[in-house]
Amino acid sequence: MEAYERIISKSIELFTLNGIRSVTMDQIALELGMSKRTIYEIFKDKDALVKDCLETMHDHYVNELQIITSDAPNAIEALYRLSQHGEKKKAETNRLFFEDIRKLYPSQWRSLQEKIKPGEGSLSCSILKKGIEEGIFRDDINLNIVDTFIHTMMESFHRKELYPPNTNDMDLVRNIIIPYYKGIATDKGQKLIDQYFPFKKL
Repeated sequence: MEAYERIISKSIELFTLNGIRSVTMDQIALELGMSKRTIYEIFKDKDALVKDCLETMHDHYVNELQIITSDAPNAIEALYRLSQHGEKKKAETNRLFFEDIRKLYPSQWRSLQEKIKPGEGSLSCSILKKGIEEGIFRDDINLNIVDTFIHTMMESFHRKELYPPNTNDMDLVRNIIIPYYKGIATDKGQKLIDQYFPFKKL
């Protein structure tokens, strides 16, 4: 593995484990058994390193999502797989990581949001379209509006200050995401939602 890839890999590991702010270039160099000078020969500063790490993480994440949903038998199964993968990734990541991106690297945060913007061509829009074709979602919904709203809801999950104290992601899924999906679903879709997301009270 080349020095660039080693630095990116180790930095991502440390950033997601501890948050970005608390990780120093000295710590990264120590963990790699590499001189800090070598790191600075490749990245002019920490901001440049963070930028490349976030872009690498985004590319890997998009690829992972496409793989795990590619052979889903129906749209609800695809959404279920996405939710499970999202929970796993979030459990593996320190919440400070997301807070640090939003607060310390707002331009990078906006750039990432731009890359996953809703609309034609997005993964979520393709899943919604698949659901309509399968008779799972109503065919009278406006895909662009629905997809934009879903993205807005998911983005709000990173802003815990919007919700009551001690609200976890499962509370948000149960009270926001699932009722919304059921609202745009056909009878067939609602039955599938109950099968994959068997919450007693919605």
